[in-house]
Formats: sequence, C-alpha cells, structure tokens
Amino acid sequence: MTVAGLLDLPVVRRARPELVVGGSGDLDRPVRWVHTSEIYEISPLLKGGEVLLTTGLGLVGLSATAVRRYVASLAGVGVAALFLELGRTFTVAPDTLVAAARDEGLALVVLHGVVPFIEITEAAHPLLIGGEVGRLRDGADLAERIVSGMIAGDGLPAMVARIAEVAGAPVALTSVGGDVIASTPGAELPTGMSDVPSTTVAVSAAGTEWGSLSIAGPVAQPVLAVVESVVGLLALEMQRAHPRLPSLDQAGGDLLTDIVRGEYSSIDELNRRAAGVGLVVGAGQRAIALCLLVAGGSRGALTTIAAARAGARRAFGPALVAPFDDVVVVATAVHPRDVRRRLADFAAVVRTELDLTATGRFVVSAGALVDDIAGLDRSVATARETAVLARRLTPSTETVLADDFALYQLIAGLVDDTALERFVQDQIGALIEFDARTGSELVRTLDTYLSCSLSKSAAAASLGVRRQTLYGRLERISSLLGGFDLDHRERRTAIDLALVGWRLRTSAATR
Repeated sequence: MTVAGLLDLPVVRRARPELVVGGSGDLDRPVRWVHTSEIYEISPLLKGGEVLLTTGLGLVGLSATAVRRYVASLAGVGVAALFLELGRTFTVAPDTLVAAARDEGLALVVLHGVVPFIEITEAAHPLLIGGEVGRLRDGADLAERIVSGMIAGDGLPAMVARIAEVAGAPVALTSVGGDVIASTPGAELPTGMSDVPSTTVAVSAAGTEWGSLSIAGPVAQPVLAVVESVVGLLALEMQRAHPRLPSLDQAGGDLLTDIVRGEYSSIDELNRRAAGVGLVVGAGQRAIALCLLVAGGSRGALTTIAAARAGARRAFGPALVAPFDDVVVVATAVHPRDVRRRLADFAAVVRTELDLTATGRFVVSAGALVDDIAGLDRSVATARETAVLARRLTPSTETVLADDFALYQLIAGLVDDTALERFVQDQIGALIEFDARTGSELVRTLDTYLSCSLSKSAAAASLGVRRQTLYGRLERISSLLGGFDLDHRERRTAIDLALVGWRLRTSAATR
C-alpha cells in the first residue's frame, strides 16, 4: 500500500483528506503501518514507513523550534506521511507545522472531517498484513525454486532467469570486478541497460559481497523485497561455482596491495578499481591509511583482519583492508576534522571484535592525509612508522596520528645515533647521571612538567606526588642544569628536544 492507496480507502475519503505538503512522489511512498499517537516524542517508537495519525494535541503551546524538532524527528525515522485531523485541537494546520514539513520533506495531510482513527486503522491494517504475508509467501516460493535449482545443478543462469520472472524485467548478475556472470535477454551490460533506470541489489553472504544484481527499470518495493530475500542464496552459488571469483573484500585488499607495491598502470586505473569497491574520495575528504598492530601477535591474522574490516565499516564506511607483515593496513577516505574521532571509533570496534580486556595491548595509527588514492602508499608508510614508534614510546596508547610523532620521525631520520647521544648528554646528561646514581626520577619529572605546559598542579597529579615534592625536584633540576630558566624559549626548546631524544634512545634500548 502507498500513501495514495491509503487516501483512496473509503473510510479515509470520508475524512475529506487534503495533501497540504508534498507531491506525487510523496503519494507513491510505501506504507508499512498506520499508527496513532498524540505524544510529542513519538519518533523513537517508530521504525519508518508509518503513516502517523494525530489531532495535534501534543503540539499545543509549543514554540516554532519545538514544532520543527517534532517534524524533523519524524522525517528522520522515515515516516511516510503525517495526517493531522482538524476540528478537535486545530481548526487549520499551524503555519509552523506546514513550514517545518515543507523544509523537512515530510508529506502532510489534513483531515477536514472527523473520523475515528480506530476505523482507519481497522480498514488499513488487514490490507497491510495481507500484503506482508503475500510478500513472505512469494519470497518463500522463489527461495524454494532457487534451492531446488541449486540441488539439481541448474547453475547461475537458471537462478537469474527465475529472479527475472519475479521482477518482470531483464536481470544481470555481475561480479565485484564488473564482469557479467549471468544475464537474461535485454540486460546486456553496460550498454543494454544504460538507457533505462536500473535497480541494483548487492549480492552478499556472511558479510562478504560477491557482486550485484541489476534489474532493468524501476522495481516496486514488494517485488524488491522478494528479490532481496534470495540474494544470499545467489552469493552462495557464486562462491560454489566460481571459487576463484574475488569478493569485494578481496578486490579491495588486492587494490591496496598494488598501491603499496606500485603495481598499476595509471591513476585512472586506481580510481576505477577504487570506485568498483566503493571507495571514493568525496568533496572535502582526503585519503588516509591506518595501521593496526596487535601486541605479540596475540590474535590470529584472519581474526585481526576481520576486526579491522568491522571497525572500518562502522567508523569510516567503504575501506580497503590488507595484511602487511605483522600489521593490518586499512585505507579509507575521511574529512580531516573527523580523523581523531573516527580513529577512536575504529579502535573501540576492534577492541570488541578481538574480545580484548581493558589491558589488552594494540595500537591503531593514522598516517598522513593525502589528496587521492594514488597517494595512499605514502600514508601507509607513515602509518606503519608511527605504529612502531607508538609501540616503543607510548605502549599504553591505543590511537595515534602521524602528526603526533612527526618530531620523533624527523629526528630519527636526520640525526645519527652518535650525534643524538651527544646532544642528549650535553643538555640533560647531569640529570640522567643523577637519576642513575640516586634512583630518583628527575628526567621523568622534567619531561612530565614540560608536557603539562609548566602546570605544577597537573604535573604533580600526573607523577602521583605532592606539590611540595615537585617543587623540591624542580629546584634540584635547576641546580644540576646550571640555573635552568624555563622562561628562556631557546633553552627550553633545546631541553625539550633532548627529552625527545632521550625517549627515542631509552625506548630503543628497552625494546
């Protein structure tokens, strides 16, 4: 049933309905259920596809902002239409309600006559239930025919032909690489279906996408629901009949491997393959690589790859995932402002998927942001370098960005170990020797104090000591460094760089 079909019911026509906001497209929206409510915060109780009947009692006295929020929440869950009965609460539809419905694209129908809502639902629900039962029956019949064909060994062409009969239109089955596996007459790709709108259904099973089913022309929602109910069987047959056929995940992993190795003929080839697996760098986005490193190989490679895929889907959407040596690399597209937040979301999913306890050790590093798919090789390199540095320098950290360790990478790349050792000794050697002789923690104290932006209270809390203890340590540090003045920028910068070098050297020694 559509909104137009509901309006055409005799019981609804008695209420003299008028479409105040909306057009013919809104009248074609499918209706899953008819619901009545006067509750303002009703949207969390809806699932989408409902026609909501109300007298507007819950809107009395509300501000324009509150009315707009009400309409936006209904549109957000996918309500098919809002029916407002006039006469009991409002004599005309409130201007604020009409304006909000128009802005949010929510169909608004006013009922000029008073008809008990129970009569409308009693008339509509049997029709809706009957249609749902019919769809289930059709889906079961089609599934039974396809399973019988699988047992009989009819193959994919026969299965596609049966789906075409139900759809009433030509159908083509393609792999994730765009190759036609089976089709019916009139569905030749890509030219045969280019002149008519088509409906595409992903063919997947157990979370792995194997291809897509393209139906020439628009498909009614009930028919589409029947087709979608059997695509899992189609995926299983594709896997059985074509065991070497790459899945979407495999194609994405192969693409990422080729990018890192530089094994491609042109940038156009990369962009075409990336689009084929769903990864496109959109407006305002940039490409980026992530590196997932699990401590000590505590989880199997396949388990880690699966966790990375789950995290990428949840946090980023389309992504390429491939293993490289002892790490798993993920490539995706993201808005620069969202990198740190999405990185945290990715890590949370990984922790859950790997079933790690609060003390389980892994690190997710983000490489450099790059402009396009071809630049991902550089992002992969920086992500892997950052993961190694993070594991050495901040082993308790789960998520890091390449920018967080840019200074470490610069020093490690420009300064040889002998020069670095000499610089560290010149700047903070007196503190290192004092700590070694007395067992004190002056170097760590100074490092913490600078990282806390010279806040004594924050540094004391981070070190777990009283402020008086911190004062005493700072006085000792100043004395050993010859009256170290933290207000002197150049001197403070040199000390800070020496501490960076100290972290690099000590982490390398204890690695």
